[in-house]
Amino acid sequence: MLSGAVALLPDHGLVSLTGDDRVRFLHSMTTNDVERQPASQARWHGLCTPKGRLLATMLAWRDPAAIWLLLPRPQAEAVRKRLSMYVLRAKVKVEDRSDAHAVLGLCGERAGEALAALGLPVPAAFEVAQAALGTDPEAQATVVGLAPIGSSQAGDTASLRRWLLVVPAAALAALWARLAGSLHAVGSAAWRWTEVRSGVARIVPATVERFVPQMINFDTIGGVSFDKGCYPGQEIVARSHYLGKVKRRVFLAHLDGAEPAPGTEIFADAADAVGVVALAAPAPGGGTDLLFEAQAAAIAQGGAPLRIGDRPLRVEPLPYALPADG
Repeated sequence: MLSGAVALLPDHGLVSLTGDDRVRFLHSMTTNDVERQPASQARWHGLCTPKGRLLATMLAWRDPAAIWLLLPRPQAEAVRKRLSMYVLRAKVKVEDRSDAHAVLGLCGERAGEALAALGLPVPAAFEVAQAALGTDPEAQATVVGLAPIGSSQAGDTASLRRWLLVVPAAALAALWARLAGSLHAVGSAAWRWTEVRSGVARIVPATVERFVPQMINFDTIGGVSFDKGCYPGQEIVARSHYLGKVKRRVFLAHLDGAEPAPGTEIFADAADAVGVVALAAPAPGGGTDLLFEAQAAAIAQGGAPLRIGDRPLRVEPLPYALPADG
């Protein structure tokens, strides 16, 4: 895994926005600033209810013809429908393009070398680059750099660098044969472990409408702009930020045994739950690494050990610092 791995990610989907008004439209819908997002960068975006609860989290980037949203595949069609509800007279077409594309995750230095050997770019964290696959100019690949494990969301110096590779579905078989021949092929659960260790608690079906963006540290990883105009839920998100009312955050922990499902409750001494699992994955050394949401003050002060059933949680440092309010 550390030297070089590749994973096919069939649980990842893609939604595209095309049309003359696509930038302005999406800017009015998500938590981040689309208008000031450089075409060479990918950024996290959230789609909220009017009450500020997250319906979806998406990694977004642009190419000359479209804006692309990467998100869990089970949510792609729901997000397409949600965005389409607001199009009205805007010149925008929103499509679920999950079936037309394949998404792969690559990590480790040999993964970067494998990309270069294919003639593909090797972008830094949160940089995006496109290139033709082979000699077919219509077969375009997109490579997105992600936060390396063990560093800040903006850093690029950790031992495990990561990339997403998006290609036409028709090109997958030949591409996979070449990548799997030079890298260790792993499953989507192994890739999810890298997501957990990066501290990104993306919304999955079990956690839809469960959190406001700050509760999953979305402001900390660059997924919220507090300088842009209105979007659904903006007033709630901004009020929590400016009034210092962010009382709950996501934390990283290790748990012995099998992974709990997202939404599983976490307890201390009291009978009432103190938090929930946001995302979990099997750890390479055994047990489970997970991201969980809980009251920030309770974690900072220590106190009664946290547990899932009779299994204790061992809280570990996040790869980034939380704001003073959380």
